Amino acid sequence: MKYLLSFFSRWQEFIVWLPVLVTLALLGWILLGALDRSIGADVLGQLVQLPIFAAYLATACAGAWLFKRTYLYDLNDSEEQRLHDAARRGDAAAWRLLLLDRVEWLLLIGLFVAFFWIAR
Repeated sequence: MKYLLSFFSRWQEFIVWLPVLVTLALLGWILLGALDRSIGADVLGQLVQLPIFAAYLATACAGAWLFKRTYLYDLNDSEEQRLHDAARRGDAAAWRLLLLDRVEWLLLIGLFVAFFWIAR
């Protein structure tokens, strides 16, 4: 039982929250889309493509994580906590290192989203 609870605790974003958020997005799109009487087949096609776009985004995030872990320096939790503590105390070098880490993440995710973008 403890193993099952730790499994759900570790993967709750994908097991619980992702399906809930996709359902809420679809429900909101349907309810808000029902207000517009000009919905046609093209808009319904976009609705069908929504899970496909989500899968591309998830693949891009996973690719960015793998690239960062393999080729760039990925901060572990204890190092990041120490840097946050040092930045709170006013250490400018720690703040710059944290900022550089976040910029690397944003650039990598942007590059991988561009790489996995669906060409039309």
